[in-house]
Amino acid sequence: MIRALLILFLFIAPAHAGGSFAVDAEFAPIKQQIPALWQSITSAFYLASSGGASMIGNNVNERLGHRRIGPYCLEGKPKNQDGGNTLLFCFNTEYLWLDKKGRKSTLEKAFDVKENFVSLEIIPIKK
Repeated sequence: MIRALLILFLFIAPAHAGGSFAVDAEFAPIKQQIPALWQSITSAFYLASSGGASMIGNNVNERLGHRRIGPYCLEGKPKNQDGGNTLLFCFNTEYLWLDKKGRKSTLEKAFDVKENFVSLEIIPIKK
């Protein structure tokens, strides 16, 4: 748990500072893991086509530098509601750092990362 928090602390980047992601690109592998949940959400909410995510820094791992990783957060509004409240949908993931041969590694030595969906948080955005 502490290690995960440390990793997030090191790599969280606000969306406006280059930590943005496209739903149809970097987020696609997560969507593929949760098709029923994704369908339920998109049938009830308008979601942004891009959002904010954590980003791996070049100073920690040049091979994975600037790669987006979870949590992936998107703004959304309920469908069929005029002026509905804006919500933040955050898709939390866990990481598996992999070496050149696809074996478990550390972030600093990794050549790839696989992410698994863990949970979804829905947070009202105060305006």
